[in-house]
Amino acid sequence: MEVVALGTSRVHMMPVIRGLVSEAATVRAAISQVSPEAVGLSISREELEALRLFEGGNVPPDNVEEEVYVRGLSRFGDVRKPPPCFEEAVRVAAERSIPVHPLDMDEEQYSSVFVASVSTVDILLSNVRQNRLRKWESKAPAAADFVLEWDALVNSSKGYRALQGERETFIARRIRELAGKYRSLLAVLELERTKGVVARLRTEERAQRST
Repeated sequence: MEVVALGTSRVHMMPVIRGLVSEAATVRAAISQVSPEAVGLSISREELEALRLFEGGNVPPDNVEEEVYVRGLSRFGDVRKPPPCFEEAVRVAAERSIPVHPLDMDEEQYSSVFVASVSTVDILLSNVRQNRLRKWESKAPAAADFVLEWDALVNSSKGYRALQGERETFIARRIRELAGKYRSLLAVLELERTKGVVARLRTEERAQRST
């Protein structure tokens, strides 16, 4: 787990694999180890509210992309929706009276960024890719490799890459805001977005120190 110092705050960056059931135990152990003053999750405000109300069970995939993702990830263990990594973080934080904050854009913000980033051509390319996805098989040797391969595949066009870059920038900004309020923060981030978020935080921190 990488630690990023932001002013007087220490932010523990925990990459997780969305959907993998075994990640729940990893998150629980991380919260116990770090004992953070707050937890941030790379989900939206609406997703966090839904997790707090969730009563258990397994929600089926919404679309072809999710179906293929679940099929591929299942090679490495049980898969469930909503993501056990975030579900467990909410549960453990509640047990310990630790505040939990969403790090990602809310639905309205995401919609605005999507429209600004993703062109009609990007959408058409994505629609074409849907048909190819049904036959796609990953040869990744580990779950982390699979997730990164999947992310590169579904965000292969310029617009979707830009959209994910905007998400990383937004998440990094939210982490910085929370670091101004808490001396210790555990940021539970989708594995595929973690590298970009950390890079943005370190770049901003170096820039501030040089001014």
